[in-house]
Amino acid sequence: MDSYSEKDRKDAAVFRDELHQEALAKVRKIDPAVASVVDRYPVEAYFDRVWEYPGAWYPVIGIPKEAGSRERLIDSIVRDTLMHRPDKGSDRDENAMHRKPSAVGKGAVIADDPFDALISAYPDVVIDYIFVQVDATTNQLDAHRIALYTACKRLFFDSEEGDSLDYDIDKATAEPITAQDLFSSDCDEGRLNYRRAFLSPPYKITYTEKDFDKVNAALFPNGTDDLAVYRWSTDWAEYFDDGNEWWGALCCTVYDKTLNRFVVIMASATD
Repeated sequence: MDSYSEKDRKDAAVFRDELHQEALAKVRKIDPAVASVVDRYPVEAYFDRVWEYPGAWYPVIGIPKEAGSRERLIDSIVRDTLMHRPDKGSDRDENAMHRKPSAVGKGAVIADDPFDALISAYPDVVIDYIFVQVDATTNQLDAHRIALYTACKRLFFDSEEGDSLDYDIDKATAEPITAQDLFSSDCDEGRLNYRRAFLSPPYKITYTEKDFDKVNAALFPNGTDDLAVYRWSTDWAEYFDDGNEWWGALCCTVYDKTLNRFVVIMASATD
């Protein structure tokens, strides 16, 4: 179905606006000056279609499939709005536990990557993936730190509480590792690696090595020869508390030179 009636579009717009108003109410708990929200999905994404008797396609208005659920959609709208508000670079709402790294430079979350649709087919994966673009005239490690900070601002925000999980980027330490180390099946005792985080969460899943390879082929479509990887400590953010209890926690920043972008990979879970 390539087109919809004016009534369909009006109904979808009303439904979308109701979601926007709910998201805006949450945003205004953080910044009362915000007047509108950022929604990555156009009105057309709020349509689906079903085949019904006597044999025709009918439009159905609902949550975009890629969004997953109403709650996740509203949370994403809240995060995107706060990320793109005009004063997002200021520190007026940040305390010492949410401070910027000392490196000079800015980062921005990359939205609407095709990877988002693929990873939505793996709802039981406990890993969080954030794409970041960094505009920084810094050394390599500082650029990775800015990418990590940008991802934390997006990932750690709790729209229900109207606050972020505690974190202190300045306390995070990093070590360079190779791309081979990142994807390795070897796992040091007491340390979570990326492959194990994907395939062996605290609960049983059915994903396989082929799924792991498929996900990473989408993450790094030009191969892994031009990746610069840092593995970070996991004792500087509340996000990691659950994983550090026993299963493990993971934090890596991966710069893909061929795409000039960072992928921040983080995991922390408990049963």
